[in-house]
Amino acid sequence: MKRNMTYAAVALVLSAGVASAAETNQGLQQIANYLGVDAGAYSATELHQLLGARDAGDQSTYDYFLNRVGAAQGDAVTAGKAQIAAQVGLNPAEYTTAELIRVQKAQRQGDLQTVTFVVSHQNRNTIVNPQVAMGRDS
Repeated sequence: MKRNMTYAAVALVLSAGVASAAETNQGLQQIANYLGVDAGAYSATELHQLLGARDAGDQSTYDYFLNRVGAAQGDAVTAGKAQIAAQVGLNPAEYTTAELIRVQKAQRQGDLQTVTFVVSHQNRNTIVNPQVAMGRDS
């Protein structure tokens, strides 16, 4: 009896470790969602470099990471990605996993504005932050 409980405890600890390793850090997922990329296709460093390049307006560095990393892993259609795409009625090859999840969540909440925003790929447009004029106009 004691041996069975020990094995069960070890199995529980090991399965919890595997489950937590498979999850994406929420902060990194948030950055990936903001950038419109798949969090699983990029390391934490690459996501921060992408974010820095986008905020600095460095389009060549931004494109470099999207083409280098995104082409290798982000375009792959996994079974999970295909399943989410089928649930929301979209082509999995045209969207990142993060975009599909965002559409799925918006559909569940009845947020048609967000659905249209992501489906039309407007979320991939470079965001321009206008600067407030300082001083006085002459």
